[in-house]
Amino acid sequence: MLMRKPIFWIMAFILFIGGLFYSAKVFPKAFSILNIELKMDRDNAFSQAKALSESNNWGPDNYDQAATFYHDSRTQNFVELDAGGSEKVSILMKDNLFHFYTWKVRHFKEKEPNETIITFTPSGKFYGFKEILSENEKGPSLSQNDARIIAENFVQKKSSVVLSNYKEIEASEEIMPSKRMDHTFVYERVNADIGDGSFRLKLMVSGEKVSELKHYIKIPETFTRRFEEMRSANNTLATSASMAMFLLYGFGGVIIGLFIMMRKRWVVWKQAILWGTFVAVFGALGEINFWPLMWMYYPTELSQQSFFIQNIFSLVANTLLMSIIYSLSFMAGETLTRRAFPQQINFWNLWSKGASNSIQVLGRTIGGYFIVAFDLAFVITFYLLTKKLFGWWDPASTLFDPDVIATPFPWISSVSRALGAGFWEECLFRAIPIAGAALIGDRLGRRKQWIIIGFIIQSLIFAAAHANYPSYPAYARLVELILPSVIFGLLYLQFGLLPAIISHFIYNAILMSLPIFTSTASGVWFDQLMVFVLCLIPVWVILIGRLKEKKWGELDNKYYNSSFKPVPLKKSTSRKTSIKIQNYNIQNKKLVIIFGVLGILLLFQFKTDRNAPGLELNRNKAITIAEQHLVENGIELGDEWNRLVSVNPAGPGKQNRFIWQTADKEVYNFLIGDYIDTPGFTVRFAKFDGDLNKRAEEYAVDLNNRGLPLRINHKIPENQEGLDLSEKEAKKLALKTIYKHYNLWEDALEFISAEPSKKPERTDWEFVFKDIAPNKFYDGDKRIRVLINGDNISSHEKFIFVPEEWGRNETEQRTILGVASNSMSFLLIILVMATVVLGIINWTKNRITSMLVLYIFAPLFILAIVSFINQFPSFIATFSTAQPYNNQLGVLIASTVVGGLFVSMIPSILVASSYFLINEKKKMKGRPGLVEGISIGIALAGIFALLYSFQPSLSPEWPSLSNAASRFPFFEVLGNIGSFLTSLGFMTFAVLFISEKTKSWTVNKGKFSILFIILGLIIIGADNISGISNWILSGIVVGLIFRWLYISILRYNPELTVFIISSLTILNLLYEIIRPSFPGAGLGSVITIIAIIALNYCWVKLSSES
Repeated sequence: MLMRKPIFWIMAFILFIGGLFYSAKVFPKAFSILNIELKMDRDNAFSQAKALSESNNWGPDNYDQAATFYHDSRTQNFVELDAGGSEKVSILMKDNLFHFYTWKVRHFKEKEPNETIITFTPSGKFYGFKEILSENEKGPSLSQNDARIIAENFVQKKSSVVLSNYKEIEASEEIMPSKRMDHTFVYERVNADIGDGSFRLKLMVSGEKVSELKHYIKIPETFTRRFEEMRSANNTLATSASMAMFLLYGFGGVIIGLFIMMRKRWVVWKQAILWGTFVAVFGALGEINFWPLMWMYYPTELSQQSFFIQNIFSLVANTLLMSIIYSLSFMAGETLTRRAFPQQINFWNLWSKGASNSIQVLGRTIGGYFIVAFDLAFVITFYLLTKKLFGWWDPASTLFDPDVIATPFPWISSVSRALGAGFWEECLFRAIPIAGAALIGDRLGRRKQWIIIGFIIQSLIFAAAHANYPSYPAYARLVELILPSVIFGLLYLQFGLLPAIISHFIYNAILMSLPIFTSTASGVWFDQLMVFVLCLIPVWVILIGRLKEKKWGELDNKYYNSSFKPVPLKKSTSRKTSIKIQNYNIQNKKLVIIFGVLGILLLFQFKTDRNAPGLELNRNKAITIAEQHLVENGIELGDEWNRLVSVNPAGPGKQNRFIWQTADKEVYNFLIGDYIDTPGFTVRFAKFDGDLNKRAEEYAVDLNNRGLPLRINHKIPENQEGLDLSEKEAKKLALKTIYKHYNLWEDALEFISAEPSKKPERTDWEFVFKDIAPNKFYDGDKRIRVLINGDNISSHEKFIFVPEEWGRNETEQRTILGVASNSMSFLLIILVMATVVLGIINWTKNRITSMLVLYIFAPLFILAIVSFINQFPSFIATFSTAQPYNNQLGVLIASTVVGGLFVSMIPSILVASSYFLINEKKKMKGRPGLVEGISIGIALAGIFALLYSFQPSLSPEWPSLSNAASRFPFFEVLGNIGSFLTSLGFMTFAVLFISEKTKSWTVNKGKFSILFIILGLIIIGADNISGISNWILSGIVVGLIFRWLYISILRYNPELTVFIISSLTILNLLYEIIRPSFPGAGLGSVITIIAIIALNYCWVKLSSES
């Protein structure tokens, strides 16, 4: 065999060295590399920023520092694609006209709004700054001319900007709550052009202090929309491939594949879980390594402790999620491979004693490394040729990244990301489709044909899934990765997972470690050494095996997949001991009925009332009213304009919460419908066909809950012609608009701000006034905003000004409560998924019939698809007119199908598993029944209402309106059936689990008493937490009630959970019948209640027959 001859490996080594040499030589020609004069390092940036802050009195006292090497990729993309290419980018930086890469140093202090961000060029020159001052910071109210003088004097004395090269194009002013006047001036460079954009300089004066100096390039809207259209094609390809991946690999390979293999007892799960956890934890260490940089994005309204806890929660949740994904992928990939390719080496035994020193494992390991050079050479050649021959584009970049070097251990992040991608993608993208196709082919008698099909599918999906990187044309990455995916596939097909994983891992590690190997920072040699050492771990393992065995050997047959034999199922020889528990006390029935009556009283007394009205019209009526309102205002739109309807606002926002917490209910009721919008509809008129720039024009009519038109919002293209009104002329137009729509004269208004925006062919304005008319209900800060495009009113609205201090305090409060609530939601999801996994295991053991799962799954999936069709009008209401309609539609349909499969499968497995487990149990005579179940459900509803009444009320209660814009809103209420079945299945399974582990509460009472408390905390906290102490107390109370209900009632008949969950759901639906949130909500609730009763009847009938 050729590969056993030394000449083969000598030639392979020569080609490997040649490929690396070629790659290093041609790399700068294939990729646009920006040569940046990086003279400033992080420490220099810190010291210079400190000196500037002290000399200019910027920022808070005793501040903390953070820094990042910022890349303005958006502006660079514009210059490369529309204003001269990558060469122009280099010229602009060389001539100091604009810098796309800058050092940003942040001076901040915990709980202080005052902070400063100072910007330097890579060579260390001062480039700009922004000091954020509190709106309550006092300062004088200077005239515009005086502020301009201060700003221009600062520029001339403190920066290298030559103001004679600029002309002023915008001047705005704003009165802060402290009565300080802030002025903003925008200048445009007159001696340099940049395509259709322009070089601009922004100066801001707060009181008498310069608070901002910023260089930027004004990017035209035409480019922004064209770039969004271009990126839409990238994202559509990647999203479509991801959906195909979820459907074929996730659902087909992982779920169905593992299910079939578990039935055949072929799954080896321990090693997969160990490796999945290791790769996920190693990846988490890579993310922790970047934490010193996260302080650039730290919101100072939070305490540092809250910010840290928030990040810890995100890290733990993400690590656990990735552990599960990795473990399942590794499990499925290895299991299917072992079954499909018996001639390959067993993956989990590759590094075991007797295998690691074999010639076969050595060859696969070294071969994986050698292939890397070919991959690199191919990709580099691909980019070289496509750019020269076809003009393809990908963004220019630097070879270094100081942010990577600034982490404590740069090598960890590079290697961990490479390992995660290499290991996971080869199992998921390669092993599952190819091995799965081989097994299907074996079953159908066409193995080769199916392997070819699987090979093609894996190549296309792998390549397309990476197409979301910025590149042009959109299919560039797809074409680029076809050959590498073929190579990785051939390696896997012929030699198994090892060489494919090694090759993929090393390829990624080389590219991700470029900042480390191109850095000249002191001490970086250690990071380079660590990358080298870690990337050679497979070699070290083999060498250690060789040293231990003292020779290279042939691999024994026992290490091949063909030697694997499923472990036979052990028949249980232990006798099932009957558990004797005392008979059900019939007196408990009376107690529970009393409990239920008490629940009714509590519901009437404490059920939370809604603080906002429901909708009184449907989408069709909304469209008719909006069209009529436009016609009344001289606007007639033809059929080429799409009518898109969405609920807006659908829930209470910050203004609602501010009034609710700082004023009383009477004030809130007075303001809602006036300065605070009620729930309503927005009817949007937009085009998805025709000229891309003209499609930027849109109309939107806002309606309140009764269908009364509130305003017309008219958005026009940035380059559309219009007038250049002066501030005086524009202000006059704004005041006229306010009087027309709100009947307020100028003497009832206080000027707050005027902000111009210079467009290519017009000037737009934004005015804000304060309503100072006497008001007996609310004397707070009520404001009116008017937007003007040229001389046309674009929009107007009333709003409540929310003070900065209150907003910062609320952010801290919501963050703490959000972490607690999200933690409980995450735990609930974990518990639900754990029960699904246990259900699947029961299914593989034939304790669940597939037909019952199908009978539940099919209607739910059909319901999900019909619901999508019904909600389609509200889904497309958010579509962007800059992106092709069909692209957005395709992504929406694909995600709906994939999501519908998973969402329908979860309740199907839970309910089917619970049903069979219940019927496996011996049913007691004289056990509690329907009356007890309904009574408990009513009682729990009353207790929940009582407990929620003690929670701090941080926000008004609004009706649920998310589905009100669908074609037939009543149908969307039926969506409660899916969540109802999930709750029913989960809670029933939980009761059965507790009964099994406690032997109907005869053992393990202490442990499961704690579990009841945890379950109470989860159920109360997963909904919403408005106070930590109240949540803990309520959770403990609910947990103790659950414990009492289980001991007294549920352990005698776990089936009662069906009636309990049904009662709770029906009670919520009854409230919707009494006070419908939107037209059709009552009808939908009635139908859903009938469906739930019918499901209960079917359950009881099937249960009695079994």
